[in-house]
Amino acid sequence: MLKNSNISTLKKEGNKYFARNKNFYSGNRENYIISDLFRTTKIAPKSILEIGCANGIMLDQYQKQSNAKFCHGIDLSTKAIKNGKKRFKNIKFSVLSSLKIDRIKNNYDLIVCGFFLYLLDRQEIFSQFNSIYKKINKNGYLLIQDYNPLFKHTNRFKHNKKINVFKMSYDNFLEESGLFKLIYKFRTNYSLLKKNDLKKFKSDDCSFSLFKKIDFKKSYPENL
Repeated sequence: MLKNSNISTLKKEGNKYFARNKNFYSGNRENYIISDLFRTTKIAPKSILEIGCANGIMLDQYQKQSNAKFCHGIDLSTKAIKNGKKRFKNIKFSVLSSLKIDRIKNNYDLIVCGFFLYLLDRQEIFSQFNSIYKKINKNGYLLIQDYNPLFKHTNRFKHNKKINVFKMSYDNFLEESGLFKLIYKFRTNYSLLKKNDLKKFKSDDCSFSLFKKIDFKKSYPENL
């Protein structure tokens, strides 16, 4: 079986994903969760990077809600990026793997993981978040939009049996690192498990989780 990090495989799947969800990525839409996030937290990033941006439809909303001066979206789908460049002239787009963001010269006030972490091989998790951490400005933010099941598990991707999907919550993982603090969370798509789902636990629960980049020494007192 091919690793998910095989770029050729993910590029093809990215294009197919964009085609399957063309109704979502067409037209203009307002996401009430994004509105609630910015209204509740009062964050005002001046620069935003979205990893897994598709055609930028969500990134466009982040920009409008925050009045960010510079927004950059990256994705492996060439079709999505091509569509995004036509639709959103105020956003910079690049075809780039999430594992190669060290090639980007800029740092950002907010980095968004736009529903791609579930496709990342678990062996790449530490290096992925290490790269992301280095690209976030001091006191910046990380927003994760991804699956948020009751417990971590893996399944074969129903659209491509060569790909495994990995579903887990990143809250404890990031907070225990001492590098991030969870400041906002919105869970959605909650559904009770059906009997035939109990064996493989194919959860569809997901969330928007916002973390602030912190200095562990300054954020927590010494243990007396």
